[in-house]
Amino acid sequence: MTEFEVAISQDKPVVVGFCATWAPLCRVIGPVFERLSGLPEYADTVDFLSVDIDGAFEIAQKAGVGPVPVFMAFRKGTKLAEVVAPHPQTLRDLIDQARTGSS
Repeated sequence: MTEFEVAISQDKPVVVGFCATWAPLCRVIGPVFERLSGLPEYADTVDFLSVDIDGAFEIAQKAGVGPVPVFMAFRKGTKLAEVVAPHPQTLRDLIDQARTGSS
């Protein structure tokens, strides 16, 4: 919980992926999230955090996670946006929105 709270309270935006190993859509979008998190264009501008809701129920509850997969962008402790079960381009749009601070 502490790691999550510190991560989302930073000035640098963080995109958090909430998934579960049993969810088929998580198995589809998870590798896409992993690949996007490794792109050089995001290295200095966005942090990434993956949360397995089964192992971190308290974090999922605090973030208001409902259906998974859900991806949320935070900055300075404030949720900027979220997408549920996104298409890869929608996930990338969320990351770009977090990086640029646009709405």
